[in-house]
Amino acid sequence: FFRWKMRVVLAAARTSAQRLGTRRAFGGLASQQNIDGLSNDLLISLSMNHNNDGRTQAELVANLARNNLLKSDFLIETMTSVDRLHFLLPDQEGMYEDKPRNIGSNATITSPHMHAIALQALFGDGDIPMGSLALDIGCGSGYLTVCMASILAERDGVAYGIDHARDLVQSSRRNAERSHPYLVKADALHFFQGDGFLGLEEKAPFRYIHVGAAVEDIPTALIDQLAPDGRLLIPVGPEGSDQDLLCIKKDTQGNTTKEKIMSVVFSRMHIEPPDTEEAKRIQLEEKVKQLYNEAESLTKEIRNWQAKFKEEHSSRP
Repeated sequence: FFRWKMRVVLAAARTSAQRLGTRRAFGGLASQQNIDGLSNDLLISLSMNHNNDGRTQAELVANLARNNLLKSDFLIETMTSVDRLHFLLPDQEGMYEDKPRNIGSNATITSPHMHAIALQALFGDGDIPMGSLALDIGCGSGYLTVCMASILAERDGVAYGIDHARDLVQSSRRNAERSHPYLVKADALHFFQGDGFLGLEEKAPFRYIHVGAAVEDIPTALIDQLAPDGRLLIPVGPEGSDQDLLCIKKDTQGNTTKEKIMSVVFSRMHIEPPDTEEAKRIQLEEKVKQLYNEAESLTKEIRNWQAKFKEEHSSRP
């Protein structure tokens, strides 16, 4: 009976995978010619994600938690508060289905269950030091980066998203400003265009690094930019077939260990040469925003000092 049941599950899974066509499977592209080469474990997983579908963001996340994909209460609250509809194209159907969706620029937003798995692998133990930094490589429309920023902002941390496509970087920034403007204003969230596999050296080291595209070899730059006790989540393997989603941990001595989370299929990241003028404009915007936030913070400190002085001396300074 067990063997018969497994054959039925695998047949259903293979059919589901074939229907995916060139969509992302587990956040990556599964092309038609690769379907027969996928492992049984991966195909079974592909057949299960329909159980997570919801009619609202809250219902979708509740199903992810019910299916044990999200285990930490604060991560359930985070994903519930970051509504997927703000990160999809307008008027898109099935926005709360557990499926990848087109976001333009020849890219897709990852399935919700992969966002849940990533957050659980990176932050699930709840050990999040004050001032921690996170880097989301291949940030797409910005969903996971905003989730990271929501977690870290309470601890004076910052999340950075980087993508190769100018349009996606601009879209991420707009989406974040629309859905979570307080994170942008608090300087807890930034987006950059560039080759994510080079990391973001000027902001390193990072306690958390998430990579949303497959690599055959783990980029040395990402290991170098990983902070002591940091975690790197990255899919490793050839494009179009089974890859290992690895969680790489670095200890305080700089030694690394690898843990396989699951089998996945991700697409590779195709690097778009940066537009020099656009890159300068984005850098200038970031600098202006940083200076504005510093000035606002300084003004607040001065006012607090003046109030304290007046209270202690019964006169203005």
